[in-house]
Amino acid sequence: MVNNERNIAATLVCRNFWAKYFLITYQYLKKRLENPEWFLMVTISRFKTVPLLKSFFVQPQIIEIKKATPSLFDIEVDDAVESLKKDSFSLGLKLPESIFQEILQFANSTDCYGNGEHHFGFSYIEKEKAEAKCDKTFRRGDYFNSNLLCPAIKKLAKDPKLLEIATKYLGGVPVHTGSRLWWLFSLKEQDQYLLLEKMRFLSLQESTREGAYFFHYDLDDYQFLKFFFYLTDVDVHSGAHVCVRGSHKKKKLAHLLSFFRRSSDEEIADYYGAENVVPICGEAGFGSAEDTFCFHKAMIPSRKDRLMLQIQFALKNYGNHNDLVEQSALKRCF
Repeated sequence: MVNNERNIAATLVCRNFWAKYFLITYQYLKKRLENPEWFLMVTISRFKTVPLLKSFFVQPQIIEIKKATPSLFDIEVDDAVESLKKDSFSLGLKLPESIFQEILQFANSTDCYGNGEHHFGFSYIEKEKAEAKCDKTFRRGDYFNSNLLCPAIKKLAKDPKLLEIATKYLGGVPVHTGSRLWWLFSLKEQDQYLLLEKMRFLSLQESTREGAYFFHYDLDDYQFLKFFFYLTDVDVHSGAHVCVRGSHKKKKLAHLLSFFRRSSDEEIADYYGAENVVPICGEAGFGSAEDTFCFHKAMIPSRKDRLMLQIQFALKNYGNHNDLVEQSALKRCF
């Protein structure tokens, strides 16, 4: 029975591989040709060419950091920046209880959208009903317009200490380029198996749905920084975020040249060292800063759903990394 299911999965995936490959390639090129400046950035930013040239030819910019309002966080900014430079991530952020509760209330009272599809909206408690109605297994649930609809998320994007960390790390005035809030849903053993089989055959594809479970690195700007906050307790069985320590500074040439920027667990461990593969776990409210130019991924949740918030900063906003969607385009399952 297991072998039969394995063969069916392999056949289905291989049958559609080339059609999906060419479709993804077409969408990739079309998106970049519509935004030539972004296309140029994506092409050369992986080599850190512009930041290196800038640091060589341009005098360091003196940036005045305004602290008119008190921060929500008790963290040493310089220590966080040094950790980011050394490891690619910095731990130790903690959401205040009032902010945590407000975001959690928002998540429980607002529709998320199954697998990020605009027409599969449902509230979190309706997930099983929505899966039955749509005859689908939802692996994730994305919220849209979170920065506009949730004051607590908007407040985090303006927090003076987060801005100070971003300013000192990026070496310029940071721009808030977007916020995201999403669930990773725990999967039954059979669904985990089918997902792993699909990933095994799609390991070269740029897949927005399965891509989070591959080691990959982001190219959102020449320099960018993200803050992550868990809204649920997270361990290795509930979708822990995994970083590869130091992989933001020195990458294998093949990884830099790879069209899809994906790598297997084995390849990552062999080149960067298994001791540098760090699962980030923490209780609800735990936060971290991360330069996601490092290799990173999500572990597949097997016991509990994971809810996570992302706040992103860069030196330029290309308009491609936010959760903004016209409200009229969002539809509920029922």
